[in-house]
Amino acid sequence: MSFWQTLFNTQDHSASTEGMTRASGIAQEGSENRATHVDLQGLIHLRFHSSQIALGSQRKAFSALAGQYMSPFKGRGLNFDEIRPYQPGDDIRNIDWNVTARTDRVHTKVFKEERERPVFIVVDLSHSMYFGTRHCLKSVTAAKAAALFAWAGADNHNRIGGVVFNDSDHREMRPMGGHQGVLRYLKMLTDFHNAPLENKVSETDSFNNEAPGVSNNHNINFNREFLFARLQKLIHPGSIVLFASDFMNTTETALKHIRHIARHNDLLMAHIYDPIEAELPPAGRYAISDGEHYQQINTGDPSLRQAFHQSFSHKEQEIEQFCIHNQSNLIKLATYDKVPECFIAALGRDTTTRRIARSRH
Repeated sequence: MSFWQTLFNTQDHSASTEGMTRASGIAQEGSENRATHVDLQGLIHLRFHSSQIALGSQRKAFSALAGQYMSPFKGRGLNFDEIRPYQPGDDIRNIDWNVTARTDRVHTKVFKEERERPVFIVVDLSHSMYFGTRHCLKSVTAAKAAALFAWAGADNHNRIGGVVFNDSDHREMRPMGGHQGVLRYLKMLTDFHNAPLENKVSETDSFNNEAPGVSNNHNINFNREFLFARLQKLIHPGSIVLFASDFMNTTETALKHIRHIARHNDLLMAHIYDPIEAELPPAGRYAISDGEHYQQINTGDPSLRQAFHQSFSHKEQEIEQFCIHNQSNLIKLATYDKVPECFIAALGRDTTTRRIARSRH
């Protein structure tokens, strides 16, 4: 089975209770609600951690309000503006030789300074993401990563937009500026995540119908490959893109579209996983379920443990190779990880005076 929906020990009743508690994603510390549901106030609170994350361009940020600092992102400091006749002092590297040949007069390309870069956040909330045995569900960890990324983007005066999707539906929001853009995205993400858990689909749809910039696309015949094709149109070239998922249901067709996105944007892949997906629990007989089918396994079988671990390692290597070949960044997030610390480790810490001053307020 591709993931564990329920886990309990059939040999010992107390172990059974403990196993089911872990499999439901209920943390030993903190409330059950925060382990299984996305807390909007918690996502807003992550704003105070975003000031430490370097989310910007390796080149100079030309916005009057943006600082200059280093990050793994390639960056696009200049946007093409026009072609005009060459003037003394123009950079000869910008000469447009095609236009020059046609007009028999030297022409040069003119670029304008880039003021902002849209930040687009894609969060996978498929069935397999609603699983967790340590601290919280994978879907909750993905929501935290999305929120932190959104606040970091807003700190750099970028517009924030994105898409959230599951196995049968999706919501999308065009990039919007300021903290209002972040709050609107987080509200969309929170409602969409919690609706299946609370059976409040109608309330979620009501919000999305009223919220400007948020599209309520309820598709009876939802097609995930169509969604990824649509992402290519939604994401403006030159954007900074976060894709948070466990990548369990990513088809080759979807990967083709993701490659196209990576070719024209700075892409950060966030691989969300639960520790039990990497290594089986202690030896014993366990019952597992995907919500529809049930089966018993013996985790004391050495060959099973080895095959299980190798399967996860192979998946990790596939994701890593995909990122390498497509010049994308990768961050691995386990459900028990502290998301801000993982982002700082992957993207670097921003220590510019501008951000330090802001974090004090």
